[in-house]
Amino acid sequence: MKIVVINGSPRPNGTCSSVLTNLLGRFNPGDHEIHTYPLNAMNIRGCQECYACRHAKTDRCAIKDDLSEVLENAKSADLLVVATPVFYADVSAQLKCFIDRTWSYFGRTGFSAEHLPRNRKLIFIQSYGYMDATIYNSLFEKYRYYFEMFGFNHCYPINAYGAQWHIPEISNKVEVEQSMDRIVSEVLRN
Repeated sequence: MKIVVINGSPRPNGTCSSVLTNLLGRFNPGDHEIHTYPLNAMNIRGCQECYACRHAKTDRCAIKDDLSEVLENAKSADLLVVATPVFYADVSAQLKCFIDRTWSYFGRTGFSAEHLPRNRKLIFIQSYGYMDATIYNSLFEKYRYYFEMFGFNHCYPINAYGAQWHIPEISNKVEVEQSMDRIVSEVLRN
């Protein structure tokens, strides 16, 4: 299985990284091709709305930066794992940059990404400080809609909450680990 992991956190040792390390430990690296991208450490730019992908009728973004490889690998991933802290009720700027650049996937037709493989899997990890398990469910639903257009028809949310600058550990660690076990089992089974 080809697994593409996108860490949208600006903190290399923060909650998202911890959850990702825990999740990836459940996959045998010898059985999978795993590509990990810490977006904050990469030279990336946002979508320029230049329409170059539309004019060229391609699904490749015209911007040549470190995100080019990420976008290319995500197109063929069997499993896409994205992790983001929640800032002002949305994904991090780093992850939003990646999401905005997936607009190029519509370049071939101008309105559809149906040429991309279907029935793929997405794990969407969001971390936040509030002690509410469901406060950002709408955030997952919003981005799930877009990822489904790219063929990620099996989407799994993981909400890691309670960790803040003065409380480094998430409050629902046991629940997150149980969710990871269930999700990985389902991903590997299908």
